[in-house]
Amino acid sequence: PNPTYNCIGFMVAPHLVRPRPRLANWLSSFLLLAPSRALVAVRPFIHAVQHHPLRQRSSAAAAADGAGAQLVWLTGAEDLRLSDHGGFEAASAAGAVVPVFVLDPAVHLSYPPPRLRRLHRALSSLEAALSEEYGVTLVVRRGGASAVLPQVAQECGATACHVVADDVEAPMRVSQRAACAALADSGVALRRWDGALRSGCPWSGAAAASLPPTFPEYASAARACTLVAAAGAPKALTPLEPCPTSEGLPGVEAWIAEAAVAA
Repeated sequence: PNPTYNCIGFMVAPHLVRPRPRLANWLSSFLLLAPSRALVAVRPFIHAVQHHPLRQRSSAAAAADGAGAQLVWLTGAEDLRLSDHGGFEAASAAGAVVPVFVLDPAVHLSYPPPRLRRLHRALSSLEAALSEEYGVTLVVRRGGASAVLPQVAQECGATACHVVADDVEAPMRVSQRAACAALADSGVALRRWDGALRSGCPWSGAAAASLPPTFPEYASAARACTLVAAAGAPKALTPLEPCPTSEGLPGVEAWIAEAAVAA
């Protein structure tokens, strides 16, 4: 169950329990608060439930059962979301989830300022959603992904890493392949997913060389493929306790300044 829903459900439905007089007075005052102040008031209770020992034991129990922690590597290549995300969907069913974003200067700091701002906004939004909706921390590290990811996997005892299919841009694609090879060498299983809108296309995966020679032929073949319905966000994500440390997201202007120097 969603702890936010439980907390708010208790607060706005005092008739479900027999409150003590002081608690009843507090509840009456709470219901008169403006929505923004009510959210601030209830936030400590949400945090307490999310970090309750019973929730912490759930991730430990998953590791004890042999599932192991599940890394979800967020590359920034069209995978910074919760809905319709094959990595989060698969990881949520396998064990405690550790989402990781690795800022690779050789890849991300080659972006122009507008793209860096979009990347920063998407990461900030995802970080907030993971924390508020699931109690999960986004782990942010800096460096080459092929060195950083095996280290994070070792820190949290991860047995699998979920990562989107190879990107169309060469720098990210090279980084993905190098990091996946390093993870495999360290004994971490790889779980690849993609956000393709259609399935069963004859040119997908290893058959990419079989693309039709002209666009009309491609369009005709694509229309014949099955359209994949978008999936929603995971109903629950189990946080790992303790979680690997995160370096946090710096300000976007720091990224832009560093990218300008590197250029």
